[in-house]
Amino acid sequence: MKKKLLIELSIYVVLVVIGIILLFTYEPKEKEIIIPQDFKIEMGRGASNATVYF
Repeated sequence: MKKKLLIELSIYVVLVVIGIILLFTYEPKEKEIIIPQDFKIEMGRGASNATVYF
């Protein structure tokens, strides 16, 4: 029973190590966001006062 538990634990440790390595080495591709010309955004008195005209 202990041998089976040790094998299962070692598999989980390997998966966690691989996950941590991938977490630090992943670099997402940058996507360009294109805003249509129809939208004109006017800022009022602060960031919470945004008005969008069509």
